[in-house]
Amino acid sequence: MERLSSLFKQVGFHIFLFFLSLVLFGWPVVHFSDMNRLEPMFYYLFGAWGVVIFLLFLVSRSVSDQAGSEEDENGKK
Repeated sequence: MERLSSLFKQVGFHIFLFFLSLVLFGWPVVHFSDMNRLEPMFYYLFGAWGVVIFLLFLVSRSVSDQAGSEEDENGKK
């Protein structure tokens, strides 16, 4: 779990998550060819949105854990 936490703290992962979100949400809107099949597109966008929100939650937890440990080392809360 510590390895994942250190991965989520890296700026490179934040940049990767940004570009992943651009690809996940930009590609289906540009490639919107069949207007009769909106249901699969809705499921795709909702699932991709959930994955990105979950990853952002994990990033925020790892960054807040890091900030909390730094405050403890300095003797402040």
